[in-house]
Amino acid sequence: MGDAGQPSRALDGVRVLDFTHQVAGPSATLMLAFLGAEVVKVIAPGSRDSYDPIPFYLNNASKKSVELDLKSEAGLDAALRLAERADIFVENFSPGVIDRLGLGWDVLSPRNPRLIYAQVKGFAEDSPYRDFPCFDPIAQGFSGGSSITGEPDGLPMKPGPDVGDTGTGMMLAQAILAALYQREKDGFGQRVQLSMTDQCATFMRIHYGFPIDRHMDTPRFGNRPPFLVTTAPSDIYPCPPFGPSDYVHIHCGSDRQWERLAKLIGREDLLADDRFATMASRGEHKAVVDAAVSAWTATMDKLSAMRAIGAAGVPAGALRSTTEVYEDADLRERGIFVTVDDPGRGEVTIPGYPVRMSRSPARVEAPPRPGQHTAEVLRDWLGEGAEPPVAGGAADAGTERMRLTPEARP
Repeated sequence: MGDAGQPSRALDGVRVLDFTHQVAGPSATLMLAFLGAEVVKVIAPGSRDSYDPIPFYLNNASKKSVELDLKSEAGLDAALRLAERADIFVENFSPGVIDRLGLGWDVLSPRNPRLIYAQVKGFAEDSPYRDFPCFDPIAQGFSGGSSITGEPDGLPMKPGPDVGDTGTGMMLAQAILAALYQREKDGFGQRVQLSMTDQCATFMRIHYGFPIDRHMDTPRFGNRPPFLVTTAPSDIYPCPPFGPSDYVHIHCGSDRQWERLAKLIGREDLLADDRFATMASRGEHKAVVDAAVSAWTATMDKLSAMRAIGAAGVPAGALRSTTEVYEDADLRERGIFVTVDDPGRGEVTIPGYPVRMSRSPARVEAPPRPGQHTAEVLRDWLGEGAEPPVAGGAADAGTERMRLTPEARP
């Protein structure tokens, strides 16, 4: 058990110094914060982190916030001393910025040989494009994700989920934890680097079957599965009241599943037809199969269709809008979405941590106000006898701050 009888968390006692911004970097430190690490986010008053509240709010739950002026002697000294006491340091500035600020790997590693120094970039340090700015859609397009997304005869489309941003952050968190585990064995930290474009390229893993097996580009499949052999039914099918998201996705991945579905929709006659005897032959006659399935789904709403098909042992899922997912009572009851009490906003529901660990509950708390913990962190980490000098006022009563001047950001 932890302090005051509270359950211990997996990363209790681990200190993370967070110099990240935007989404990819904060996603990595967010995972560490959920797991119980003390994540201290260093920001600049007047930066986008201070004045763009929704991205900040969604990417910085369960963290603390400090404001430092790295261009001042006092601010840089405080940052260096914090890094000496940190277990993990994470940054995703544009290439070269962190070195110009005086907080590069070559500076911090000799001061703290146990430090795990993690970096996220758009393009890898040894890539010919290393100095190019990069955001999620750029990474997804450059790494092939957009080329396989969309209708077969339509334009390439950026995949909706933030695979380049959040996906990179989560993979970086995994590598950080591996480095932390290795440090427990040999006592030394290490430098961990990951680029958004490299990570997106590996997320395409199964889609390289086409260039490997057929020596051709992987095509766009729309809502159909990206398999070498096309089959049916495997698509989205309309349901009443036929709004923008009123579909159920059905995939029959075997002959047995097709038999179950055909019986469910009252089309046993199709089972005696040689055109639909195999997965490949059903793909060749997709239009006929889809018409039969669509006629049945048109008789009920998408959740009713999902429940009936799933109960029959066939993979199916209702397509849901972001609002439907956000307001889902089951997700909230199980803690996938968590309601936090924020002093400025009141009760707000935010995405939580989806992994369940039998002895290590996740910590999901309201994000900090920018600079809220400056005095507290400097005192707790550095043993300051006096509060840091005031520069431009306080973030809130009793909280003083040192400014970090914004640098070039990607």
